[in-house]
Amino acid sequence: MTTESSVPEAGWYPTPNGEKRYWDGAKWLALPQPDDEVAADRAPEDAADTSLTPNDEQRENFTDLQKSDTPKQGNRKRRAWIGIATAVVLVLGLVGGGVAWKSAHDAQVVAEANAAAAVVAKAAAKAEAEKEAAAEEAQQEADDLERADRAAAVDGIEASVKTMAEGHATEGIIDGPIIDASCSPVGGGSMDDLDESTTVFECFVANKDNGDGTMSGYTYNATMNWSTGSYTYSLGAA
Repeated sequence: MTTESSVPEAGWYPTPNGEKRYWDGAKWLALPQPDDEVAADRAPEDAADTSLTPNDEQRENFTDLQKSDTPKQGNRKRRAWIGIATAVVLVLGLVGGGVAWKSAHDAQVVAEANAAAAVVAKAAAKAEAEKEAAAEEAQQEADDLERADRAAAVDGIEASVKTMAEGHATEGIIDGPIIDASCSPVGGGSMDDLDESTTVFECFVANKDNGDGTMSGYTYNATMNWSTGSYTYSLGAA
């Protein structure tokens, strides 16, 4: 029984890295890369022994290529993941920055709106206070004018009472001559109370100077209706 040898014939064989090496049938020879095709039976005699079979040599070269290529692939994958992670960090940073900017912007808008509302409210309060002050001032002026009108009306009442007393003296109802007439609110009242629509006056008509700073005379009365601006008067107490 015969078996075929598994040892390759002598010749140039390709390596995994694309070069060629020479196998003399028993070992690898360390020969330079041939420029052209070299015959399989032209084996240089000074080649070094590599002690590797073609299959072992090919497996070793292939393994070396795998080992040399794996770190490159790992580096590429690592760089890819680093790039992705960097991009994610940048995106998250931009999103976070955008959220922070929006929050700060919204807070600023709210603060500005509150400040503007406070300014408007303050201006409105000031305008209302000025309006009330102006109304009070106008009312005070109107009240002062009303009191002045009432005082002037008393002068008219006193003049009318004196005229009446002079007539009475002429008619002999009272003694003359009539020196003066003065009127004041009954019971020490005051015309400053503008809520009173009428005022009753007691009037004194003097016809004699007593020489001691006092005068003698007659009592008259008058009633003034401030709403209508008319009054009545007569001889005697009210």
